[in-house]
Amino acid sequence: MNYQMMLECHASGISITKQEAQLLDLELESQIASIKVSRTQGCIEKAPNHICVAAHVCKGSLWITCLAAVLDQINPLATGVKARGATVFDELERNGYLMLD
Repeated sequence: MNYQMMLECHASGISITKQEAQLLDLELESQIASIKVSRTQGCIEKAPNHICVAAHVCKGSLWITCLAAVLDQINPLATGVKARGATVFDELERNGYLMLD
C-alpha cells in the first residue's frame, strides 16, 4: 500500500499501525530526498481537502506536508528534535517550492 492510500485510510478513521508508521517514515525520507532532484514528484501535488483536514493542516496543502503532519501526530519525535513537518517545510523552502519574505 502506498503512502497516499495509507493517508486515505487514516482520513477515514482507520488507525495506522507502528509498522505502517515506520514504512511511512521511510517514505517521507525518500520523498524529501526526491524533491531535491525532481519537480515532478506526486508528493508536491496538493492533497485532497479531506486528507488535509485529517492531517490537521490547511486545505490545499501538499501531500508531503500531510504525510509529515500525520507522522508527527501518531509518532512524535523526542523533545528537542525538529518535527517532521518543520523539516519538510524547510526543505520545500530550500528547494524553491515555497517563497517566503
